[in-house]
Amino acid sequence: MLNLMMEGWFGKESFDMMIENNVIYSTAMISGYMNQGSEENAEEIFEKIVEKDVVGFNAMIEGFEIGQQVQAQLLTNEFFIDIKMGSALVDMYSKCGRIVDARRAFDHMPKKNVFSWTSMIDGYGKIGMPNEALQLFHSLQQFRVEADYVTFLGALSACAHTGLFAKGREIFESMERDYSLKPGMEHYACVVDLLGSAGNLQLAWEFGMGMPEKPNSDVWAALLSSCNLHGNAEMASIAASELFKLNAEGRPGAYVALSNTLAAAGKWG
Repeated sequence: MLNLMMEGWFGKESFDMMIENNVIYSTAMISGYMNQGSEENAEEIFEKIVEKDVVGFNAMIEGFEIGQQVQAQLLTNEFFIDIKMGSALVDMYSKCGRIVDARRAFDHMPKKNVFSWTSMIDGYGKIGMPNEALQLFHSLQQFRVEADYVTFLGALSACAHTGLFAKGREIFESMERDYSLKPGMEHYACVVDLLGSAGNLQLAWEFGMGMPEKPNSDVWAALLSSCNLHGNAEMASIAASELFKLNAEGRPGAYVALSNTLAAAGKWG
């Protein structure tokens, strides 16, 4: 049946409908097109899987014989010459937590862009491998790749996940000083989370209060989360109050965090 579809008996429109409903067909088609040397058709199907969701992609690579065949051929095919497709593969592997596969794909790319590097940095950070994430981050200049806002966010998140607050502050301060990039609210929130999670609540508070603009809900939420983690009921009450003023309906978890902090301190009820 696969060969019939590839030879056009069913028509491409019919197969496009099948992609939406069955990842097995998608995976089989990618494998079949690669065997025939039709990289463009394989890439087109892969793009549709990538655009759909992480779950679909993960289902594809989790498949037994077909999934293994696709993975092997992706790494030996000219697929990686296309920066867009190679970067998408690195990103999707990283999002699925398949960091070894992500790095293998990353290393196979003859050319990489900032998205490729950022996806790999973020992937390492999210699974608790900050040294690898930061090593890549510091390699950017060597390969003449300009870090962007998202790259910095990935590096800061890597520090936050493992308590490297001094390194995080250094990276944050380098944004404007060395790269002429003005930090956004998400970067400030990440540093507040970094400092607060490490137990430096007063530093996190001072950092948030010293921002050039008023803290947004993300910043207050990061502070509240840290207060909950370390049992600072007084600061948690302030952070929650400010957060509710800005975005009460969009932060249902804030009520839980505040109540848990107050209960732990014996101030609830």
